[in-house]
Amino acid sequence: MTWLLLLLIPMTAAAAPQLPLSLQQSIVEAHRSLLAAGWHPAPDQQPSPDERHWSAVTLDSLSSCSGTGEGFCRFDYRRDGQTLSVVTVPSRPGEASVGRVTRWW
Repeated sequence: MTWLLLLLIPMTAAAAPQLPLSLQQSIVEAHRSLLAAGWHPAPDQQPSPDERHWSAVTLDSLSSCSGTGEGFCRFDYRRDGQTLSVVTVPSRPGEASVGRVTRWW
């Protein structure tokens, strides 16, 4: 039975679509790549003017930013019923600056 599970694992991984994202990539570059791959902006909520300022971008995928701590911002996308969230940190910590991709799910 274990061998059957081992056979399924590579097929599952191969079936998972590759995302055009990489760590430390600029959110502007990531946004362009995602749009080209068929993803569409789908923010979970409307960001406040302060969150817009902290993100330092006008991308319509911005959902939120934390004004404290690491300064994380979240950008949300949708494609074919799938959702994708991309989290960034400021390129200049402690300042409003274009984010660099730090994780996604």
